[in-house]
Formats: sequence, C-alpha cells, structure tokens
Amino acid sequence: MTLEDEEYEKEKEREIQIQKDRQRRIKEKVPGRRGGRHKPGDIDAILDEIKDEWEIVTDPDFNPVDLALQLLDDSSSKSKDMDSFRRTADMLSRALKGSVDKHYEAFAAALPHHSALLNHLSVTQKSIAETRTALQEAKDAFSTKRTDLVQLWSRNQTLEEMLKILDQIEYLRTVPDVLESLISEKRLLQASALLVRSLKVINKPDMMDIGALADLRSYLTSQETALREILIDELHSHLYLRSFWCESRWAEYTPGQTALPVGDFEEIAQAEALLPRPNSTTSPVTPSSSRSRLDKYLDDLNMRPNDPPFDPSETNYRNSLPGLGLSSSNANAMDSRNSFFSITGFENGDQNPEADSFTYIETLLESMAILGHLGSALDVVSQKLPQEIYSLVEGTIEEVAERAEFGRRGWVVSTSTSSSMTSRAGDVYLLTAVGPTGNDSSTMMSMPVSPTMILPASQGSLMSASALRLASLETSTKPADQEVMKDFFWTLYSKLVAVSQGLRVIYEVSNRIGSRRDFKDSSGAKPGSLFPLGEVWMSVQAEVRTLLNDYITNEEQGAVSGRNPISSINEVLREGKFNRDKSKSVFRFADTDLKLASRTLRQYEDDLTQVLRETMPGLVPGSADNAVQATLSAVGTDERLLGIGQHHRTLVQPDAFHVSILFQPTLVFMERVAQILPSGQEASRATTVVLDEFVLKVYLPQLEDKVSLLFHQSVTSPDAFQPDPASTRLSQQPLIKASIQLMALINSLCAMLRTMPFHRENYSRLILTVIVQFYQRCSDKFQDMVSLKSSHDPEAPARLARSAQWAQRSELVALLTEIFRAIQEGGEPAKLQNLSQQETHLEANLLGDKSVSREELVPSPRDLAAMASLYHSVTWFAAELNALKSVPEGAISPTTPLRLEPISAVTPFTPYKPSLIPVQPNEQLRLPLSSAMALRFQALHKTYEQLSEVILHTIRVDIRCRVMHYLDLALREASSYFGNYHIDVEASEPDPYIADLNTELSKCDDFASTALPEAERRFVFAGVSQLMEHLLVANAKFIRKANTQGIQKMMRNIRALQQNIKSITDASQLNAFDRAKRYYSLFLLSPPALLDAIRRKQEYSFEEYKTLLDLQCGVDPAATGEHAGAQATDRNYNMYLIELHGLELENSADD
Repeated sequence: MTLEDEEYEKEKEREIQIQKDRQRRIKEKVPGRRGGRHKPGDIDAILDEIKDEWEIVTDPDFNPVDLALQLLDDSSSKSKDMDSFRRTADMLSRALKGSVDKHYEAFAAALPHHSALLNHLSVTQKSIAETRTALQEAKDAFSTKRTDLVQLWSRNQTLEEMLKILDQIEYLRTVPDVLESLISEKRLLQASALLVRSLKVINKPDMMDIGALADLRSYLTSQETALREILIDELHSHLYLRSFWCESRWAEYTPGQTALPVGDFEEIAQAEALLPRPNSTTSPVTPSSSRSRLDKYLDDLNMRPNDPPFDPSETNYRNSLPGLGLSSSNANAMDSRNSFFSITGFENGDQNPEADSFTYIETLLESMAILGHLGSALDVVSQKLPQEIYSLVEGTIEEVAERAEFGRRGWVVSTSTSSSMTSRAGDVYLLTAVGPTGNDSSTMMSMPVSPTMILPASQGSLMSASALRLASLETSTKPADQEVMKDFFWTLYSKLVAVSQGLRVIYEVSNRIGSRRDFKDSSGAKPGSLFPLGEVWMSVQAEVRTLLNDYITNEEQGAVSGRNPISSINEVLREGKFNRDKSKSVFRFADTDLKLASRTLRQYEDDLTQVLRETMPGLVPGSADNAVQATLSAVGTDERLLGIGQHHRTLVQPDAFHVSILFQPTLVFMERVAQILPSGQEASRATTVVLDEFVLKVYLPQLEDKVSLLFHQSVTSPDAFQPDPASTRLSQQPLIKASIQLMALINSLCAMLRTMPFHRENYSRLILTVIVQFYQRCSDKFQDMVSLKSSHDPEAPARLARSAQWAQRSELVALLTEIFRAIQEGGEPAKLQNLSQQETHLEANLLGDKSVSREELVPSPRDLAAMASLYHSVTWFAAELNALKSVPEGAISPTTPLRLEPISAVTPFTPYKPSLIPVQPNEQLRLPLSSAMALRFQALHKTYEQLSEVILHTIRVDIRCRVMHYLDLALREASSYFGNYHIDVEASEPDPYIADLNTELSKCDDFASTALPEAERRFVFAGVSQLMEHLLVANAKFIRKANTQGIQKMMRNIRALQQNIKSITDASQLNAFDRAKRYYSLFLLSPPALLDAIRRKQEYSFEEYKTLLDLQCGVDPAATGEHAGAQATDRNYNMYLIELHGLELENSADD
C-alpha cells in the first residue's frame, strides 16, 4: 500500500468518525428524545431496542445486502432472526405513523415558512448581483483621470491652512484673559499648561512672520517668567507656613504638653479616613485611621499612574483646556489624565486649591515641570532654605515673646505674695498634683518645704519622699522662663515638622516627575538629584543645633558656641596671654543691626546694577534669571553665612541645666522627623549626637560641679545635722536637714536621668557618689559624737566612748541584734528577759572590776538626741534608697540592656528616641543601674544599715553605761555623804546620784520619744530595770558600812528608780526590782535568821550572802582574812561564816 493510499484510508476514517459524532449529537438534540425509561410502543423505546439489537443498521457504513443475506441464511452462525427483524420494522412503522398523526399540524405549518424563506434568499441574491455591477461601474469611473479635480484639491488645502492659522490666532487672542483668570483662581497647573501650549503655537515658523503677534509673543514670554516666580513664591508660602491655609498644619504650645500635637490638618485627614470611600485601598499593615496625613498622601501618590497631568504635545490639547474649547468632537481627549484631578479634588470648583497643602505643592511642582524649570526652581528652594528657616525661627520668637509678656506679668503678680518664703538656692520643694477644681490632674505645682507647712500626723498623711526636689539643681530659671522655653521649642518644632513634611512631599513628587520617560528640564539636572533631601535637611539641622547651643551654652561660663566659637573672658584670663586658642574669636559685633545696614546699601547696589546694565548689557543677567539671581544675592548677603549675627536673640538667659527642659521636645521632634524622612536618611541622628556630645563634654562636668557644691552646702551648713521641723511631712520623727536636701538632690538627679537618656551610667555614678559621700559624712559625724577628748590633756588624741567600743564587739552585736529582732516581732517577755540577762552578764564581763567613769560616756543627753536623729535619718535615707532600687530587673531601663549600660541611649534597638515619660508627683522614682552598679548600690545600702545599727546599739549601750556609772557612784563613794549608808538620821530623799540617774534617764526618754520610732525607743530602754537590779545587788560589796537607816535609804533609792522606770518602760519590767528589795530586806534580819532563810531558799550567790553577813556584823566587805575578823562587832562572825560556807557546799552538792 502506497503512502497516498494510507493517507486516503486515514482521511476516510476521520470522515466516518466525524459523521458518527454528528449523528450522535443529532440524536441527543432530538426534541422527542427523553432520558429515563420509556413506555413500550413509543418511538424512543423502539429506537433504544434497535440500538440494542440492531445496532448494525445505525452504522454509517451499513450494507443492507449483508443484512439481507444474514436474514435468509439460517445455517450460518451470523444469521439473524427474520421474525424479530420484521416485528421491529412493524413497530417502527407504527411508531412513525403515530408520530406523524400526532404532529401533522406542525409539519403542515412549516411548509409555508419554508417557501417564504426560499423567496427571500432569491431576492437577496439578485440584490447582491446588482450591487456588484454598480461597484464595477464606479471602479471604472474612478480610474478615469480629471485635471480640474486636482486644482480644486490644492485650493482646498490652502484654504484649510489659512483657516487653521486664523483659528490659532483667535485662540491666542483669548489666551491672556484665560491665563490671568486661571492664575487669579490659583489654578496654576492649567495656567502653566496653557502658557506652554500657547508659546509653542506662537513660536511656530508660520507664526513668526505675522507681525501682529509680536506684542502677544512678548507678553507670553514675560508671563512665563512671572508665572515661574509666582510658582516659587507659592511653593515657599506653603513650605514655610506663610499661607493662611497652612495654619492647620502646626499648633501652638499648650501647658503640660509632652508630645507634638495633632493639628487640624491631621484631624481632618483622620476624619476622612474613617469615611467610606468607593474603590479605596488601605495599607495592609496600618489602618487608615492611624496614618498621618503625609502617609495617606504618599500612599495615594504611589497608587496613581505616573503620567503627566497635561501633555502639551497632543494635537487635541487645546480642546481639553477649560474655556478654550473650539469644538465638541474631542470632549474625551483628557480622559486618561482625569485620575490626577479625581484624587486631588481639583474637579470641585467650590474647593480652594490651597486647602490641601500637599496636593497644592504637587500641582506647583507639576506646573514647574510643564514650564521646564523644575530643576532651577528646586535649586532656588534649596538655596533659600537657610534664610527661610532663619526667618521662620525669628517669627516664632516674636510670637512667643508676645505671649511671654502676658505670662511674666501674671507670674510677677502671683509670686510677689510668696516672695517672703524664698530662701537660698538650695531650697527643697515638694511636687503636688492640683487640678482646677481640686481633683487630680496632671498639673504639676511646686511647694517649698518650710516650717510654716508642718502638718501633724493627725491632720494629714505623710508625703512620699519621691516628691522631694532640689530647685537649684533642676534649673536655675524661674517657672515662667521654663514655660517660655517650652512654648518656644514646642511651637517651633511643630512648625519644623510641618516644614519637614513639605520637604518630603517635594522630594517624592520631584523624584516621581524626574522618573518619567519623557522628562526634560532646562537646568540639565539628573532625574535622581533634582532635590537632595539629605543636603537640604542639613540646614534645618544646623538651625536646631544653633538654637540648642544658644539656650544651653553660656559663654560667660567658659562654654564655646557651636557655629561661631568665641573665647570667653574667663577662658582668656585663666589660660594666660600666650596660651589663647587662636581658632576662637576674641569678640564680635553682636549688637550690629545688619538688616538696617543692608537696607541702607541696597540703594547703591541698585544704582550700580542699573549703570552696569546700561553700559555693559552682557555683564548683568537679564530678566529671565532674575529669580535665581535674586535668590543667590539674598543668600550671599545673608548675615548667617557671613559668620556674624547668626544667632537669634534668646528669650531667657542660657544655662546648661536647660537641657532637662529641651531634651524632651528635641527628642520628640527628632523621632517625628525620622518618621517623615525616607528610609536611608540618617541626617536626623546628628542633632541627637550634638545633645550626646554636649551632655558628655559640657553638661555633665557642670552638673558634677554643681552637685558637689550643693552637697557641701547641705552637709557643711551649721544646721546640716539638726532636726528639720518641716520633715514631719515626710516622717513622724524629725529628720536632719542634710538627709532631706540630699534625698531631694538624688530625686532631682533621678528625674533628670529619666528625661535625659544620654550617658545614664554617668548619672547613676554621680548619684552613687552622692550616696557614698553622705555615708562618709554621717559616719564622720557619728565618730565625732562618740569621740571624747581628755579634759586634762586637750592635745591628747581623742578616744571612743565605752558605748561605741562595746557596740562594735561582735559577741555583743549579735546579742543586741537578737534583742531588737525580738522587740520588732513582739517576742515573749520571758525571752526578752533572758536575752537582757545575757547582755548584763556579758557587759559585766567586759567591764570586769573596773568602773565606768564620766569621761567614758557620751558628753550629754543632747548628743544622744543628735545621735538618735542621725540614726532615724540614716534609716529613712536607706529605706528611700532601697525604694529607688526596688524595680524589676526587666524594667530597670527602657533603653539599656541589663548587663551593660551604654554610653549613649542611642542604641540599635532605640535608634532615635527612647521612651520618655514625665514623672508624676505621686510616682515612685527609679534608679536605672547596670549589673555592676547594682552590686555596688546593694553594698552601699548594706553599709547604711550597718551604720544605723551601730548608732542604735551605741545609744542603748550608752544609756546602760550611764546606769552603771551612777549606780557605781551611789554605792562606791562611802567616804562622802552620797555613798554613806551608815547614817544616824533617816534620809528623806534618795541618793543624789540616783536622782541624777533618773534625770538622765528622763532626758533620754524625752529625745527617744521624739527622735526614735516606737520599736527603737523600746529597744534602747529594754532590760534597763534588770541591769539596775543586778547592779544594786552585785555592787553591794562596795558599801563599807550600813545600818537600818542606811538600808531604808537604799530602799528609797530602789523605789525612786522603780518609779522612774515605770514612767519610761512598760509594766513588764516593774517586777525586776523585787529581787533587790528582797535582798536588802534580808539585812534587817539577825545573822541566825539570815542563815535560816538561806537554808529555806537560796536565791542569791555566796558572795552576795557574804556581803550581807559582813554588813550585819560590821565588817567591811572589802576586808579579807584576819583583818576582817578583827572588825566584826559580833563575836560569832566566824561561826556564821563557816556555816554559810557549809550551806554553799550543800547547795553545790545538791546541784
């Protein structure tokens, strides 16, 4: 089989398959065919039966001969049943007949329609033939050449050109009126497009020959320069907030302001964002309601196609301009440009184009791009920016100065009544929150701490020490001047933020315009460098740096200004004649009015320029460059670039401590600028670096000097360690003045540290230095109190009082600590009595056979009172320090890591601004510390606790030493009347030494009740009665002689002591004197009765019983051996003594 045969067979099979598919589709579309089961006899049932049993007849290649042979052949296996075939044929015939009978009317109605369709097809065929004949005849006619038609066509072309020129002249004639109307309506974009199109038309070669258009051409050329100047002026008006419509973009300062306010411009944007807008798109990250007006505008700008709003090169351009439509055939010529107007809102004729500054700035830039002078206009903006920013600052100064005048008048009136309470610069004041109606609010008021403000505990609760501030540290300016500075900087920063937003809009729109494919500019600037925002921002940054230096740098104190360094007189005199830094100017003409001088010389400059223009026209630029040349001239003669007069006048005197006021607005401003500038612009960090350097090089040294001065003033004043009556507002017991002032100093440093995030480690180190120095001063003061000088030898070195020596003995310290803990915890009286007895025995062992002399005691109870005040002040100071530190580790510092304090707060985690929160009056201050400093702080706190413990122990031990001293005098000095207990007449008064002791104890109780808390007061007197009882019994051996009247005198002494102790201590110590009473009552017994009492109950020691026996028998207890027996008035003394020894031995054996 050949290739052709194979292709033929394939083609035949393909046709057969197509035929089968066609038949199948026909069967599926048959109207009478229905799916599902059919009734027997229906044509559908018969067709199904044929498909099942006689499918061969439905084959397109069916051969009836083969079927006939199969029906006739009964012997073959392929034979068919003739009867079934006939039955099926009959059924099909009947079904077809039934269908015809059922639908004969439809078949009959279709015949006329078929005939009418054939007639219409015949008529159409005839019409097509006639049309074909006519077209052939027209073709033959057009192929014939005619010379008259060529002449007519040429003449028609000439007339059309003439009409076109006349239309263009008519169009140009209406341009001036429409142009002035558009400019007056501030529709500058349409005016620019109209002017460019008109200049292109009037400068065509065929228009240049028409002399009547010369004046119009000159007018349009001059209008181009005028329009460019108008565009630049309008751009400056909206960029530097000179327009009325820009007042909503910034806001004035309000008292108590801590963040840049949201102006009406932003509020309108947020309100619009909440309204439903068709086909609006929002940011996938930030909801529209939280975006700023600038973010919303930039998002909308990026969503729009980057097409020019007008294309002057379009042929139908003039028909699309308002007021110049010459025909209606091109009404939809600008449909592709309507997106700009639909978004910016310029289709609404009722809305002022200047209402939206950002959109208006965009239209101005688009207009300059249409004029082809976008690059030169942006150069003018960049060059005039320093001068404009300078003028903006000057205007703000004038506004704030006017408001400050009224503020100062009110301040003078309000402070004139309180001037009598003013004292030295180191006054402490309290922060209070006072609302307009007495309710709580955020208004902060200062209240000096003075004796006239003492509040008893019953009249008001104690105030927190965190509200203490030191006025002279936080600032040396008046609150009115602080408000003036806040007003100026917050208002100025609000304006500069608005200016920065305008610069960002110019940057984005100029880059967008420059990225267009057909962008062309007369300046030849590259598209990516039309407006270098980083370089432009440097001028704003320099102005901010100068202002900060002007207000925080005082040249009289030796600080040097940033942009114009000038050596102060102090520096020149201090450094010497030959060591002066020659890079610093010695003086400048700061009071010269350069503006007046410039106005005076302007007339001569204009005359010189006019002469040069007339004599040498090429030397002086023409009018086309007037705007740029005027700008360059203004910038070149700007006094700020000449290096003189560049500083603004200051509203208040400069002071380094103004940093605490300027930090927050400056950091908030820099954070907002960082959000406004595009990513990658790092220029905004430079101002923060300036603050960082100033704090490190100028502010911190001055702060350290001032803190050192204030510290020495606090601790060296005559009343530094005297109780301050006004301290009852802070503590129930009075505090020494030095502790209050230094706590105020530390609080002020902590508050300043919170508002100034630079070099926090240095602040913390300075605070720790104050804490260490105050500890040293308190320790030195305590050493002075317990140091005693000999009255016989003043030149001899001072020695410590016995109480101070004992208070540092480790064995006694542990016991005293246990006693104080038991008193604080409210321990059992038995436990306290046991501990007091242990202390008494320990002190007796330390004292031995010696006695406590007067020179070994603290000189007077007043010194003990001062010591008590020192103790309470140190304890209160340590508790307040612990409160400063009591902060979770994770919240130590919001800007620094836990283990390392950076030099500056500008970290990779907080690149621009840390979180600065103003301190509230009732808020507990916190002291951020690094790990190393936290350990040092903890050690310092421990030393304060140890010092307070030593002071308290010393007070207690000194009181007990006084008891030892006076009771020893009362029992030892038998040679004098004071210590004589062998008298003839009954004594009516207790021993004078006992009276002196009671007096001393009463004085000690007075200062303890006033200067010590209740627990400490109980501690210093705890166990005194046990000590007295022990001494009265144990020191009886020092009595030389005694009789009944003498023992009655001793009983009177005991009652006097008991009565005094009753007024000092609680009732639990009153029974302590019973043992002494019982002891001396044994003297009234006879020696045998005494021995009988010992046999019944042995309560005292052998030595104590022997002392009583000696006194009864007239023997001096100090005598020994035979000399003692010779003194006895009772001959049985030796027998009594032997019997007493026997009883002691029996008692020892029983034990």
